[in-house]
Amino acid sequence: MLKIKEIKKNPVSLIIFTICVTIFLVANLSDHENVRFLALDYEALPQRWYAILTYGFVHVDINHIIINMGLLLWIGIWVERLIGTKRYIVLVFSAIIAGGLSLLLRETAGIGFSAAGAAILFYYNIAFSMKKELIFNLPNIVLPAVIVFASVISIIFGWLLAVGHYPHLAGALVGVIFLGIFKKHHKPIHED
Repeated sequence: MLKIKEIKKNPVSLIIFTICVTIFLVANLSDHENVRFLALDYEALPQRWYAILTYGFVHVDINHIIINMGLLLWIGIWVERLIGTKRYIVLVFSAIIAGGLSLLLRETAGIGFSAAGAAILFYYNIAFSMKKELIFNLPNIVLPAVIVFASVISIIFGWLLAVGHYPHLAGALVGVIFLGIFKKHHKPIHED
């Protein structure tokens, strides 16, 4: 059982997790249309202007939410501890907005925490680029390199069209930019 002290170390990650799972359950236990107003859709603007942010909390597919929330709980909590809650909020919401803007520029629609997930992943894996935490004892920098390569190739060849490659890249860019800004403010984190 989690101690209250442990939960206080990651309040934003846990709040985001709770919001995303709640929205997912509402959508899947009732009708997906009940949460559609939260999704970003170029055609619904400017009426649903707020969706530039709310789309980041909507997941309709089980695989999508498992991947995004797994990333949030696996890496997000460490990034939140590393940079502090206020900076973490700036990182996450900037990435969601950047991903939303990439969708708007392409005049399309989108949902999911993936842009923020990419920011978190890139922030951590580049901050600890030589740490060997990946499969086959590969250094962390390999994962961001593979993601960028796969996304660019997929965009060029039109592969995996249902995947938000542009929001992923936008979020990744936000993660790298904020790493440069926040690195001097890193707090020591200890595994418990």
